[in-house]
Amino acid sequence: MTAEKLICVFSLSKSDPSFKFTVEIKGAIDWLKGKQEKPHAYYFREKKPKKGLPPGSIILFSFEGQIFGQATVKEDIKPLSIAEKERLRTVSHSADYKHYLTLEPSSIEIFRFHPTKEDVTEETELRFAQLFTYINSEQYQQILKMAKR
Repeated sequence: MTAEKLICVFSLSKSDPSFKFTVEIKGAIDWLKGKQEKPHAYYFREKKPKKGLPPGSIILFSFEGQIFGQATVKEDIKPLSIAEKERLRTVSHSADYKHYLTLEPSSIEIFRFHPTKEDVTEETELRFAQLFTYINSEQYQQILKMAKR
């Protein structure tokens, strides 16, 4: 039995060390484009999506309230090994990462338009959580329509 594929919006924060030099959406776009190169991982600190994200699930990425891109999950959320935590400490100067998931690099897509969460809420009545928001297929299609008009 395979797990149900899910769709989730990840709200990226400029307070995350990955974005410490980013003041606008272009930095977040460059970060997501960089996931096409190794490592193809997204790292979690304390919080991670409660339902997990089985392979084939879709992640929409937002930064500063703008939904700017998406990727497909290659491997679900896993705990980081001690060796990987140590490697990340030297690379990102952060030992806070506890879990990760792997993205399918060929699936990474940057949207032409970046609808705001406010626009999406107006259009779909969807309420976003602070970090991770699971959405249904219909809401996903509405967001894509706004991003690709």
